[in-house]
Amino acid sequence: MTTYQVIDLENFSRRSYYEYFMATDTMFEMTVKIDVTRAVNKCKAESISFYAYSIFHLTKSVNEIPNLRYAHLDEQLVEWQALMPTFTNLNQETELFYTLWMEGLPDYQSVDREYKRLIKDYANTTDIAPMGDVPPNVVNISSIPWTHFEHFSSHPGAIKNNLTPMITIGKYEKVGSQLLMPVNIKVHHATVDAYHVSSFFEILQREMNRA
Repeated sequence: MTTYQVIDLENFSRRSYYEYFMATDTMFEMTVKIDVTRAVNKCKAESISFYAYSIFHLTKSVNEIPNLRYAHLDEQLVEWQALMPTFTNLNQETELFYTLWMEGLPDYQSVDREYKRLIKDYANTTDIAPMGDVPPNVVNISSIPWTHFEHFSSHPGAIKNNLTPMITIGKYEKVGSQLLMPVNIKVHHATVDAYHVSSFFEILQREMNRA
């Protein structure tokens, strides 16, 4: 689904912020450790992939915040009705990652089934994007399941003023009685402020607490 509305910049409430940070091409990122204790236990009890479960709730949390759904399309600022997830997986033989994507899946059970189908179908791929052209309305999700990090940083320089949110999750680790997972999100300051990122983490924690 690629439904969107074009933003009227003349009446855009954050026009001055948008223009300022577009001129400076300012991005920022934040890493927060999310308590995933209940989520891990739920996935084990239901034989659900924790990565698939995380992809579902990360995407759901992003979609609840309009500022994270802005994008540039045909030289216009638009707001997507919904974003769909792209996500990375690893070819175990070549040790090279590849990117897949899912569309229009209503619940975590559906995401789990589609995730398992996709990684089975593309397990031996040698293409970075084996499904072909990635849809324009995406949130980029990647996982570093081998490392529990304090912070993660990437610096994409090929696309100027890229508004697409980029999320990276790490290995969860037991801290006291909790299982904590680092979540990093990179956004563009033209459309997103720290307030919106903080709201994203608040929603994500609420979603991960569902049992």
